[in-house]
Amino acid sequence: MRTSRSPTVLPDTNAPAIDLKDPASFAWWTDVSIRFSDQDSNAHVNNTSFAQYCEAGRVDYLSAMRRHLGIEPRSAIVSVQISYVNQLHYPGFVRVGTRLLRLGNSSYGLGQGLFAGDTVVATSEAVLVFFDYAANKSRQVPEELRRAFEAGEALTPA
Repeated sequence: MRTSRSPTVLPDTNAPAIDLKDPASFAWWTDVSIRFSDQDSNAHVNNTSFAQYCEAGRVDYLSAMRRHLGIEPRSAIVSVQISYVNQLHYPGFVRVGTRLLRLGNSSYGLGQGLFAGDTVVATSEAVLVFFDYAANKSRQVPEELRRAFEAGEALTPA
């Protein structure tokens, strides 16, 4: 897995909707190698592999946030939605763009675009909730994380 970084800027709440099919919508990228075993009997990448590519992008994005802020943004996935746009084939790489879409009191939304070269192959939206695993309940977004997101400084180049 290879990662490239550039600053993340939060969208203006009055701005038009973010187009997850547009590579320009993303500042954070994770390149994931397509494995031979990701194929199905139709010789294209199986839909279940797309979920793994999205997970790799989310984990990379959140790990960078943790390193940058020095806090553990412990969260649990509430929902994941994937829209399949084009086929994807082995061999190669899939580029996963990840960005913040929403930041609520205890939850946040991440948007992702998956690309083979310049071609979008899928988009995904995930809702995650900050979670206190000891108490087994959601908790508010940590203030230092909220400030960083609101300032557009959550992820900056290392």
